[in-house]
Amino acid sequence: MKKFLALLCALLATVSVFAKGAQDDTVVVYAALDEKTANELAAAFKEATGLNAEIALQIEEAGTIAARIKAESTHPRADVFIGGNSNFHTDLASGGYLEKYTSPVVKEAKIDSSFMDPDGYWTGWYLGALCLIYNNRLYEQKVKPLGLNPPSTWDDLLNPVYKNQVIASNPATTGGAYLMLCAQIFRLGSESAGFDYIRKLDSNVAQYTKGANGSIPLVAQGEAMVGFAWGHDALKQKMQGNLPITVVFPKDTGFEIGCGSILKGAPHADAAKKFIDFLLSPQAGKINAKNGFRYPVRADVEMPAGVPPFDQLKLAPWDLKAAAVNVDRWKKQWSEITGK
Repeated sequence: MKKFLALLCALLATVSVFAKGAQDDTVVVYAALDEKTANELAAAFKEATGLNAEIALQIEEAGTIAARIKAESTHPRADVFIGGNSNFHTDLASGGYLEKYTSPVVKEAKIDSSFMDPDGYWTGWYLGALCLIYNNRLYEQKVKPLGLNPPSTWDDLLNPVYKNQVIASNPATTGGAYLMLCAQIFRLGSESAGFDYIRKLDSNVAQYTKGANGSIPLVAQGEAMVGFAWGHDALKQKMQGNLPITVVFPKDTGFEIGCGSILKGAPHADAAKKFIDFLLSPQAGKINAKNGFRYPVRADVEMPAGVPPFDQLKLAPWDLKAAAVNVDRWKKQWSEITGK
């Protein structure tokens, strides 16, 4: 009996050590980012803090990750959700799936507080802006002879010259398309004006793609003349693939705040906070800028050559709350207009 009790105590002590080690030394991450960026962030976090970051789920679909977080909420498997725009994180917060945390790095690094959730549930750590892209050859052959300048504004996409020549994306399947819709509502000053724009645009659209960047290969290949996409992705693909497209950031463009948040009931809460702090570091910003051409919220991180500074972009007057609370209603109205 004594031997059994001694063995049991030793076993419990071993389990306790492993449990403590997991609690203290590991953060489990769900990442809506490209694989290279997610893995490099994990390695850099380990180097900077000595803690392990396990990328337990990596998929460039924030909606899929958000759905999994909800499904696992009674027994959370992850600690941190990174990537995806603020609407996904706000939705999780409103459902009670996130923990509040405000990183001290925001104040220490003098990061603009407008990039942070005013209620403290998510942390903005990168930014992205929507752009227009057009095929250089098709413009030169079909539009320039008409005396028209290249497309450079959202309203240019309504020109009859682009009938069946616009590649758009579907807000039911991508956050970028939803934010494009928000940009029209905010820049034009009302829902009715924004949806009137969507109605007019629809008559010029040749195809709605599932992803926000589906326009890039189609326009580059000459399947259509013009489209919209995320600027960081369009610039990256253009530079790395020498694509025959021009990238333009229009006035009053839509933008996203890419976020990180801590899940409610996170098994490794202390490590999760350290990971959020790390996302706001210059090192994490450099990794994201180098791999994804995404703008860091810090002002002291350089972007790749050829990427215009974020503060030079002309953004639509934004209402984060309206964009977050109207997701379902505005998506439904978009679907009723387009039939998609």
